[in-house]
Amino acid sequence: MAKKTYRTAQGKMVDFGTLLSQNETVPALGNMNVNARGDEIAPGGEIVKTRAQVMREYHEMNTMVPQDGAIPESAQQAIVEDDFVDWEPKVEAEPVKTQESAEQAPAEAAKPSGGLAASIAASKTVVKNVKQTPKANDKAGVTRL
Repeated sequence: MAKKTYRTAQGKMVDFGTLLSQNETVPALGNMNVNARGDEIAPGGEIVKTRAQVMREYHEMNTMVPQDGAIPESAQQAIVEDDFVDWEPKVEAEPVKTQESAEQAPAEAAKPSGGLAASIAASKTVVKNVKQTPKANDKAGVTRL
């Protein structure tokens, strides 16, 4: 191990390397259920997985090399193996227009009722709510300089 000897403010020498090696099997503080070495421990204190096993599992799951499935040899094989089912909306048949309905005058566009469409339609129509005072209409010319 590297030299981890430090001098305290009181002048005493503390060797953290030996402290760490003496307390490797002591459970660490916190809620991870590990000891100072990094082994997973059970509530009773016995080692469930060593640090090497934990690291091996981590590196097997998180690898830099992409792991793809088998490459199909033909397009038919790929189609057979594919289990994806696309959702298709219901298609309703539109009523056929007759001459009688075509002769009728086109009705005004239906105004949306409620919701977002109604609020957008209301914001597009401009209503003038400003009323002028009677004094402004009586006097002509400049009244103030």
